[in-house]
Amino acid sequence: MSTSTCENNTTLTPSLARKRKTSNELIAELSQFTGTELWHRNPINSNMLYTDGVKFFADEGGEQGAYWFLDVVATEYFRLQRKEPFMVIELAVKDSRATIVVTDGNDNIVINSKVDPTDMQEGSWRFYLTDNVMLLPSEY
Repeated sequence: MSTSTCENNTTLTPSLARKRKTSNELIAELSQFTGTELWHRNPINSNMLYTDGVKFFADEGGEQGAYWFLDVVATEYFRLQRKEPFMVIELAVKDSRATIVVTDGNDNIVINSKVDPTDMQEGSWRFYLTDNVMLLPSEY
């Protein structure tokens, strides 16, 4: 059995660390989603589905993903569809603090909440929740 030595101590395994996208990179990549190829099911609330674009947001948001945001939607806002069948959910992040505002689509606030701290990229992130599906506006 032969062994090979790696010169200058170079690591042969790929790094598990990922480079976090900037807000502008995330905005640009999210704008490319129109429709979805797969429906993804939230593990906390199996009635809630989400699209490829929302999955991309959850994968790429923050330092370690933004699945926490999907879980907040699944546990706190999803049930509100009984009274509001179409909702706009806006996640606004500034200075490591987030505000989540849910409206009925006509700018009437249904509920709002704060998340402090968060590692989500700064910016304003908008989603729709209708027919048990969370999606990006470009996927509607």
